[in-house]
Amino acid sequence: MVSLFNLLVRAGYRLVYRAALVWWFIRRPHTAGSVVAIWSGGRVLLVRTSYRPHYSLPGGFTRSSETPAAGAARELHEELGLRIDPDALKPVWQGIKHFEFRRDSITILELPLDEPMAIPANQRELVWTGWMTVDEALAVPLLPHIRDYLETRPRGPS
Repeated sequence: MVSLFNLLVRAGYRLVYRAALVWWFIRRPHTAGSVVAIWSGGRVLLVRTSYRPHYSLPGGFTRSSETPAAGAARELHEELGLRIDPDALKPVWQGIKHFEFRRDSITILELPLDEPMAIPANQRELVWTGWMTVDEALAVPLLPHIRDYLETRPRGPS
């Protein structure tokens, strides 16, 4: 059962996201972000936000003063409560996608785990978290850069 407070926070995220879409449509900005593919036993941790129908990797926009690894580590802490040393994150994919009216530079970093951990969704920004194989992930709606990364990544355990 989702609390009324969490439902209101979700509505706020959707409102801010829609306003950002309008702003991006007008400005056509170049943005930068970093996300983390957390792998365990051939499965990757995916998340779904309350404001988008797509599945993604945890992460987000990188601040101008941050390296991709530092931004990704910060986002892991903000979204999932995980404290990860940025040096533990290995960059594996980088690209630019024209998405949501912006030119989005994305860095994907990987973090291997020996055992998958239960990471609950906070029911505010994140409404779902779960582990999927590459084939399972490719069968759901993914953000374009996540799909490109998974399609080019070798199959098999990580």
